[in-house]
Amino acid sequence: ISLLKRGGVAVVPTDTVYGLIADATRIAAVRNIMRMKMRSRSKAFPLFVRDIPMARQYAVIDAKLWRMLERLWPGQTTVIVRKREAVPDIVTGGHRTVGLRVPDHPFLDKVLTAFPRPLIGTSANLSGSEPASSGIEVQKTFRRQVPRPDCLVDAGRLPPSPPSTVVDLLNPDRPQIIRMGAVTKEKFDE
Repeated sequence: ISLLKRGGVAVVPTDTVYGLIADATRIAAVRNIMRMKMRSRSKAFPLFVRDIPMARQYAVIDAKLWRMLERLWPGQTTVIVRKREAVPDIVTGGHRTVGLRVPDHPFLDKVLTAFPRPLIGTSANLSGSEPASSGIEVQKTFRRQVPRPDCLVDAGRLPPSPPSTVVDLLNPDRPQIIRMGAVTKEKFDE
């Protein structure tokens, strides 16, 4: 937590793959992740949030959307919603939307409970390459990168998992699946 508060970048296990996390409100930390991943400035980052009340501080969430999120979170679903001013433009690639997710992982749950702001939550890999599913893969990926992550929480090899499902909820009456992942359309329709 103190590393994140100082603007550091950590690699942690998630409910999908290893992820890079950092304080989403610290522009320098976001820039570091962009450089580590060799990621375009125009590409948005998803955010991990603790719960729906925290999500509401950073995105426009009405009562109908709240009820929908109660069914989807915590879990492997990233939702695209309208962002609030509190989300820096560098996080969203200049877009007026933001991707949010409440992960279902005990370690991340503890981090998000203790940390007062949303976290960048992106896969621990170079842009365009396969996400890491072990600490050894993370070390190999970033060993020559400058900058590189400040910390690795190594939980060994993670069970195989597809990425999170990404759903556009700008119009909650007509959700659109942008990327099929761990959560299937059938489960989403329940």
